[in-house]
Amino acid sequence: MTNKELLRNFYLSDGIRNVNVLDEILHDDVILHWDSSEGKLILEKEGILNLAKELCQNYTKSIIEITHILGEGNLVALRYNHKVAAIENPSELMDIATIIVIWEFLGNKLIKGHQISQPA
Repeated sequence: MTNKELLRNFYLSDGIRNVNVLDEILHDDVILHWDSSEGKLILEKEGILNLAKELCQNYTKSIIEITHILGEGNLVALRYNHKVAAIENPSELMDIATIIVIWEFLGNKLIKGHQISQPA
């Protein structure tokens, strides 16, 4: 499986909320540089896993709609829309963000990411 296919499957299977899947795909030395609505964040593996736990606690459902995906060598870039259903209203999906992320692979693991998100 190519890095592009691996990342596509990861996002489409809601891997960003699955701590066990994340733990497998993230390199122990992973760093995510994230320009978010809250400012610039730098997350290491533990921070990314904590974010996944928070997403699970706050939302009953999460859907990733990939609009663009490009891969070259050990780099894969994605643009996607993230939709969720809140615990208070599990039947209504709402857009929470549009995200662009570039991931660098080391072997079959994510080692470095650069992400920009914009609230929907």
